Amino acid sequence: MAVGYVSVALAVLLQFSAWLPVSLQCSVSENQTGQVIRLLNIMVQSENSSAANGFAPNPSILLALRLASYHDNATERGMLGRLQADAVNRVQKGLTFSSGTVALYCMAMQACCADPSLTPAPGLKGGKKVLDMIKLLERKLKGEIENIDSKHVPLTNYYQVGLDILALCMMGKPVTSHSVQRLIAASDNGGFSQGKSYSVDTASIAVLALTCMRRSVKPHVSVILSLKIQNALNRLIKNILQETKSDGLIGNIYSTGLAMQALSVASTYNCSSTFQTVLEHVVSGSFENPMAASQVTPSLENRNYLELNKLDCKEFKKIPAVLPLPPAPPTAQQGVLTIHYTVEDGIHNIFKDHIDVKVPAGSSLLRVMEEAAKISPAKFSFTVVQSSWGPFVSSIQGLAGNTNDQTYWQFLSGSTALDQGVADYKPHDGEIIVAKFSKY
Repeated sequence: MAVGYVSVALAVLLQFSAWLPVSLQCSVSENQTGQVIRLLNIMVQSENSSAANGFAPNPSILLALRLASYHDNATERGMLGRLQADAVNRVQKGLTFSSGTVALYCMAMQACCADPSLTPAPGLKGGKKVLDMIKLLERKLKGEIENIDSKHVPLTNYYQVGLDILALCMMGKPVTSHSVQRLIAASDNGGFSQGKSYSVDTASIAVLALTCMRRSVKPHVSVILSLKIQNALNRLIKNILQETKSDGLIGNIYSTGLAMQALSVASTYNCSSTFQTVLEHVVSGSFENPMAASQVTPSLENRNYLELNKLDCKEFKKIPAVLPLPPAPPTAQQGVLTIHYTVEDGIHNIFKDHIDVKVPAGSSLLRVMEEAAKISPAKFSFTVVQSSWGPFVSSIQGLAGNTNDQTYWQFLSGSTALDQGVADYKPHDGEIIVAKFSKY
């Protein structure tokens, strides 16, 4: 019995040794630092604008700024204060505060050396002076797991469940083995897929969460759980690598940053082609969306979310003055474009409407949708909500997506799903754009 126990524990330790981080030289060189600085300035400008307009800060952007080599200390301190105030306001007023959002808020606070369990909360109900964000996150994760147990799906999605586990683990808080095994089971049973597509983002967050758990679980205490985690990591890394395109992108350009973070824990990962392609996209201006910039910036400096609890809060090197953004690539499109636009109920098959829309060259998809709605409001009217990625289409013709039903409006060019939001994507002349009500 003792010999068998030692053999299993040794096997686990040997597997762990294969996952020790290695130096792969996948970070910007000195003469490429300007590209990272450009992205940092995009994020800082965005957050300063949000503050001026009274909007809540984006925790993903704060995480990226904190992991960078250069800093705007005033902006980061201001974001922390606004983040704390927004968390208290959401709790006091009972506003939407999903588990993954709570997790990101906790991680961002931790990255700023602020204890999430001691979030200043003057006027909180019950006479409390602080809000315990960690307990709130623990309750949120419990709700997600209970919903998985009873209905076989989380309250939100497995991306957020992964964030919950990652945040709690990074703060040194216990996570039940049941919660971990629910995440592992989802990774094996299609829980990380959206329709026919594999969610590289979800798998990447799961890798970071499970890697943190693997490091915190002592093999000699829980051999079986350690083996399950390691085996799941092996499968997830393999799945993510299978999503690598010929140019090195993983999933799509916007999922590649998180994928690089996840793969950085695997000793077998050769990041050179992916890094070069991402850097080319940075140079060409593909990451001007602040949220997109936040996803890729840590990977450009070969850093990941598992380093958040190693940060300190001394005065860092200040971000140099704003550099000019790269000029927009020349386009052959001039004058007026004609876009063939279709909205389709792909679930109930109640309607399928077409229209040809003329817009100026360089217009966004959002502009196309607005023009279509002006021509025929009954068929093409739509609503949007603001998200961290910009405007998110919530309904068309009054038909709205629903997280309980796992429905949403998917946008395609022909039959290919778009990887940019409606405010960022710029259709070309004669392009067929389809808005399809779908399940994920």
